[in-house]
Amino acid sequence: MAIKQLANQLYVSPQLTQADIQEAATLGIKSIVCNRPDGEEESQPGFEQIKQWCDEAGIKHVVHQPVVAPAINRQDADRFQALIADAEQPVLAFCRTGTRSCLLWAYHQVANGLPVAEAISAAKEAGIDLTAFEARLQENATG
Repeated sequence: MAIKQLANQLYVSPQLTQADIQEAATLGIKSIVCNRPDGEEESQPGFEQIKQWCDEAGIKHVVHQPVVAPAINRQDADRFQALIADAEQPVLAFCRTGTRSCLLWAYHQVANGLPVAEAISAAKEAGIDLTAFEARLQENATG
């Protein structure tokens, strides 16, 4: 499984399988946020399937906040942060590659004072390259 720590009590991952969810539970993950829209790819499990696997693994707090990267905005990022703040910690957020989940975190962080370079660096340490979003993050930091 490609679970990576992004921030204190927040981890990101690409698409989860049933085995990944069982491993996440073993690692102590208490909540999962799915940022992937259902039906994005034919072979992906839907949110209800993910939720069932989480329930079987003992992860009871599972929420669906589907987003599409080009349309991610400040409101999406603020909602993501609220979901994480209200969730039992630690939280694992996932999408197809982990980028959208990471981008939601970064948008909120830079809007609240984290320098864009630091957000991009934190993402890179988690294995996610946000350099293509640098200009958008910068706009969010100043807007």
